[in-house]
Amino acid sequence: MTSRLATVVALAGAIVALGGTPARAQDKPVVLRLASVVPPTSTKNLACLRFSELVARDTKNTVQVHVFPAGQLGNEMALAQGVLMGTVDLFWGDAAAFGTQVKEFNVFNSPFLFRDLKHWNTVVWGPMFDELVGRLQQKTGAQVLGRMLMGDRYILTRGKPVKLPDDLNGLKIRVPDIAMYTASFKALGAKPTPINYSEVYVALQQGVVDGMENPSGLIRSMKFYEVAKYLTLMGWSNAVNLLVANGEAFKRLTPEQQKAVVAAGREASRYLEELMVREEQENLDFFKKQGMTLVSVDRPDAWRAKVANFPKEHGDLWGNPELYTKIQTMK
Repeated sequence: MTSRLATVVALAGAIVALGGTPARAQDKPVVLRLASVVPPTSTKNLACLRFSELVARDTKNTVQVHVFPAGQLGNEMALAQGVLMGTVDLFWGDAAAFGTQVKEFNVFNSPFLFRDLKHWNTVVWGPMFDELVGRLQQKTGAQVLGRMLMGDRYILTRGKPVKLPDDLNGLKIRVPDIAMYTASFKALGAKPTPINYSEVYVALQQGVVDGMENPSGLIRSMKFYEVAKYLTLMGWSNAVNLLVANGEAFKRLTPEQQKAVVAAGREASRYLEELMVREEQENLDFFKKQGMTLVSVDRPDAWRAKVANFPKEHGDLWGNPELYTKIQTMK
């Protein structure tokens, strides 16, 4: 059993154990469903399970979070809509999935927006992002409980290595059905192809697409390394995941429960960051052992130059072209 899978099993077991002994037998716990499209053994789902464990512990099991990963309850856009409508209680996914409510969330899927992890934290836990979260909450009633690291997103290809952006010309690259991903890979010269996440492995295997992009942890969890052998070590994006609660579901909780749930979301965010930082090199070493070719990029300037006009050409997607530059220069 891998260490990650063992952790998943241990966390799930802890949640089950907590679930067996309600704080007050006469009270029925509030049950919330948390849905995502991430694989069950991924670090992102570990953070979902950690959130569930913390909520059960800190509410003395008066609130239980049942986790549904791997798109069991729908694809990412459907789940984002569902958490606003109340068909799911909690959603874990890309901030850009809420771009129709707050356009500025789209900017976080722009290519080469963040310099490094320190910069990411400065922006995502800073006042500018606070203001965007506040607008989403005011407009929809939804509560943002966590701001989660996606991790560097790399390009994975099946037929040939990609070292320079021109190597992407004409390649069909699977992207999520989110406008910013499509725009980003058009700018890089590829043919972006939206496909449901659960169908990507077979699409790569059968040559429906020439490649895809993902953080290393999801590439490993979904075993994409089995059907695509070239990994380009150019992190084109490190976007933001949100953990969001439906407003009415959140209102059903007592003030004490709400406080515990909010604290659990923040702690789960930090927990995920620690896991992802720790796993990155481990994943790359694992890919080498599986026979993958890790393609080093010695001209990152060529990649950035390819999308130099991206804010000017696509700034309407987030409503303010200058926002891109403002974020890039934050310290």
